[in-house]
Amino acid sequence: MTALKLLGCLLVLSSGAAGALGAVRYERARLAVLEGWIDLIFYIRTQIDCYLTPLGEILAGADRELLRACGGSRETVGLDALLHASRGCLCGEAARLLTGFVREIGGSYREEQVRRCDYYLTALRAVREQQKEELPARVRVCVAVCLCAALGIAILLW
Repeated sequence: MTALKLLGCLLVLSSGAAGALGAVRYERARLAVLEGWIDLIFYIRTQIDCYLTPLGEILAGADRELLRACGGSRETVGLDALLHASRGCLCGEAARLLTGFVREIGGSYREEQVRRCDYYLTALRAVREQQKEELPARVRVCVAVCLCAALGIAILLW
């Protein structure tokens, strides 16, 4: 009977460790998706400024890896769909800024679009720096909560 209890406790603790790993991956994915959006906006800004390319052609010609880095997939077409696909990995401020960007881009003159891209790049880079600073603490909290919960459950079941 004790061997089964020990096996059960090890199973609960390993599931807690797996949960901690998943939480850490999610926290790192949040930062990676934000960095992908910053790269995409920079790409859009360059295409508008240098080539006066319309937004639809910019997205059609964008590298699929760039769109995937933003949280999209092969089937994702358009900035609205891309934002919707990545919304689960964005913090509140980044989601608010990107919603504004998606709403404002593509409907004005070249100079205004470039200014809008510059504004959102600056704002998103500030959010990224804040998330980079918070990442180690968030990772430690995720690991501690998952492992302590698993340990508590293991103790209760013993």
